[in-house]
Amino acid sequence: MKRAIALLSAASLAALLVTGCDSSPSDGATAGNGAMPDMPATQQQAESGGAEHMAEGTVNSVDRAAGTVNLSHGPVASASWPAMTMSFKLADPDAAATLSPGQKVQFRFTIESGMSATVTQIEAAE
Repeated sequence: MKRAIALLSAASLAALLVTGCDSSPSDGATAGNGAMPDMPATQQQAESGGAEHMAEGTVNSVDRAAGTVNLSHGPVASASWPAMTMSFKLADPDAAATLSPGQKVQFRFTIESGMSATVTQIEAAE
């Protein structure tokens, strides 16, 4: 009798686990649209490249020939990014001429995908 109850309990638990793993989104989004229903809207926009984000940081290096800048920046809540150091493309490569290592800056950027981002505006922090 105890064995039958244990088997019945295990079968019930397995059924609950299987039915609880429904892969359809609960918010009405369709699975094939590329949106991630549990992801905040700002992060969805960020990954689609549609959102512009603001941050403050410090210039580590500038590659004028490549039109890139390496920055250490604080957390960027709108992109769900922690503080980190990374290289950014410059939308205007001529902006590299005004940057120097150690300089504190404020900047705006867009995210193309993952960690690929482009600075759209950069200026000395006040």
